[in-house]
Amino acid sequence: NFVHRSNIRPHKEFVKYVAKPYDTPEMIGVKWQMDVKYVPTECYVGQIVYYDDNKYYQYTMIDEASRERFLYPYKEHNIQSTLDFVKRAIAYFGYAPAIIQTDNGAEFTNTKKPTEKVPKVHALDILLNKLHIKHQLIRAYTPRQNGKVERSHRSDQESFYNYLKFETYEELKKKMLKWNITYNNRPHSSLRNREGKKVWWTPLQTRADLLTL
Repeated sequence: NFVHRSNIRPHKEFVKYVAKPYDTPEMIGVKWQMDVKYVPTECYVGQIVYYDDNKYYQYTMIDEASRERFLYPYKEHNIQSTLDFVKRAIAYFGYAPAIIQTDNGAEFTNTKKPTEKVPKVHALDILLNKLHIKHQLIRAYTPRQNGKVERSHRSDQESFYNYLKFETYEELKKKMLKWNITYNNRPHSSLRNREGKKVWWTPLQTRADLLTL
């Protein structure tokens, strides 16, 4: 343009963002990835009384080291569902992780409004602080940083949702539980470290600790 051609303002070269190698922990309990996906509406074959009767959401928690997952369906993806799911995940795994990583969705974090100097503390952060768990957000618009849970969702679609039919919420819960067991018992090379040995870590928190909240 004219400003650049006339050398009125120095031209700044565009610096391409180069993704850094992702550091995957080799011990369980270091970091979990959490995400939400829509349950395909075509899987629902029950009676629709209200317009959103066929809308369900799958919450997913995955341990980065072992790739073990916990799944649970909800009728809404909101703060209440998120808090309930985190507690269920800790009860399922039997320990709490050092870090839970999420995207920047409203069910996980508060975005700063123009009128706010500091965004309000999200209910999830309040819960995780109580549990001494760090909440780590991925870079905005960079879902690959939560790649393990994203890839597991592709497996859900290919091996579960492409064949799923359900009529009720209770039926969905039972079938999702069965699929979760099947998924976790499939061979995963990630269960072993570089020396080919399984790696385990002393749990940071037991199920009993959750009952004191």
